[in-house]
Amino acid sequence: MAAWSLAIAMALVHGIGVVFLVAGAPLAARRPRLMRWYLLVLAPTAAINLAGQPCPLTVWEKNFWRLAGETPYRGGFVSRYFVEPFHAPGLRPGDETVLLIAVVVWCLLWLLYAAVRRLRLRRGSTPQPTPA
Repeated sequence: MAAWSLAIAMALVHGIGVVFLVAGAPLAARRPRLMRWYLLVLAPTAAINLAGQPCPLTVWEKNFWRLAGETPYRGGFVSRYFVEPFHAPGLRPGDETVLLIAVVVWCLLWLLYAAVRRLRLRRGSTPQPTPA
């Protein structure tokens, strides 16, 4: 029972991290206090993905499922919980790369927006309204 609970808890923490990685980009761009937390999630995620390594949270979750006597899912966390509910076959390796590039571009655009906005504020010009 403990291993099953740990697997569920790991999946929830991982899911919150994934949502924060995507939804946190525009939030962090607008709220500088949140940027530190956002970068704390973004940096290790980027390092793991750039190195082509499996996410440790996924590995731990699957190990907890094994300890609970369950057969762990195949593939990655994002495919299992965010794609398969809407697209049954899940992600192929090429799809994972495309999705990763899309998320990286999304995050970089918001970080660039935050940097430009901060420079404008430092120069004393009035900030432009944020996009809706």
